[in-house]
Amino acid sequence: MKKNHMFSKLLFVSCSALLFAACGSADSATDSSTASAEGDLPDKVIIATLEMPNDEGIAKAEGYFEDEMGVPIEIVQFESGKAINQAMVSGAVDFGLTGSGSAVLGIASGIPIEMIWIHETLGSVESLVAKNELNATSLEDLKGKNIGVPFASTAHYSLLRAITASGLEETDFTLIDLQPSDIFAAWQRGDIDAAYIWEPTLSELLTDGTIVLHSGDVAEMGYMTANVEIVHSEFGEAYPEIVEKYIAAVDKAVTLYREEPDQAIAIIAKQLNITEESAKLQMEGQNWISAEEQLDAANLGTSDAGGAMAATMYDMGQFYLDQGNITDLPSEEDFAEGINTTYVEAYLDSKE
Repeated sequence: MKKNHMFSKLLFVSCSALLFAACGSADSATDSSTASAEGDLPDKVIIATLEMPNDEGIAKAEGYFEDEMGVPIEIVQFESGKAINQAMVSGAVDFGLTGSGSAVLGIASGIPIEMIWIHETLGSVESLVAKNELNATSLEDLKGKNIGVPFASTAHYSLLRAITASGLEETDFTLIDLQPSDIFAAWQRGDIDAAYIWEPTLSELLTDGTIVLHSGDVAEMGYMTANVEIVHSEFGEAYPEIVEKYIAAVDKAVTLYREEPDQAIAIIAKQLNITEESAKLQMEGQNWISAEEQLDAANLGTSDAGGAMAATMYDMGQFYLDQGNITDLPSEEDFAEGINTTYVEAYLDSKE
C-alpha cells in the first residue's frame, strides 16, 4: 500500500538522538541528489547492502543496477540493518537491504523510509537446531533446555512465536542472548543444548545437530520473516523512475536464478567467497519473490489492497515493544502506509 501521511502520525527521530550515531552528515546522498538534480536523474545512487545470497547480490555482481539506472552506482557494505537505519536517518544512502525486523524498527522510530521489495522470505536458512544426543523432534522435547539465540533478531522473533504457537511458554526454556559468532563456541563448550540461528553458523552446528524447526515452518504458523529493500522517502519521491529501475534489476536477478540456477549459484558463491555447495544450500533455504509475486496478498499486496506484510510488521512491532526495543507501537494501518508498491506496479506496467 502506498505511503501517504504516515509521518504526520509518527514522531520523527532527530539527528541528535543517541540511537543514531551516523546522523548529521552534510554530504548526505539524498540531499546531494536532490540539490544537484535539475533534470530527471541524480548524480549518483548509493545502495546500502548486507552480505546475502540473494537477488541484490546477483544484480550487484552482474552490473544490473548500472545497466538499468544509467547513472553511477555506489554500493556500500554494512554489517547490520541497524547501521543501515542509521545511514537512512542522515540521508547517507538512498536504498538499503535489511531484515524485515530492522525495517519495522525504522518505521516505528519515524525514519523516513518506505519498504518497496521483499528479497526473500526465510525458510530453512534460519533454523532451530538441537544436539543430536537429545533426539529432539519438537519444541516440547527441548523443555528445560538452554537455547542460544541473538535477542531482538528475526530468529528470536520466530522462536518466541513458535513457542507460543506450540502451546508452550518462554519460561519452559532458558533462552540465552548470544551473537552468531558466540553461538558455535557455546555449543562446543556445552553451554547450550540448542540454538536458533542462520547461515553460516547453522551449517557448523549441523555437524552434530538436527533441525527441529525452521523459519519456513514458523511462516506457515502465520509469522513470516524476510529480507527486504527500503528506500529513503525523499529519494523515492524525487526519483520514482530510478526506484522502478532498481526493481527491474533485482527482478532480472530473480529470473536468472529461476531459469539458470547453476549460473546464479556460481555468481553468489564467487560474490560471497564461499563454495557453490554452501551457496546452493543457503539459496535453497529461502524463497525468492518475483515482481508479480510481490503484489500477492500473501506478500506486499497492491496499492489498492494491502497484503500480509503489514500485519506481519505489526506483530513484529509488538514483539519489539515487548522486548523494550521501541516505546510506541504504530498501528497496522501505519505499517501499511510504510509499504509502497507503486514502484513495482509501474515497473510491471512498463513491461506490458
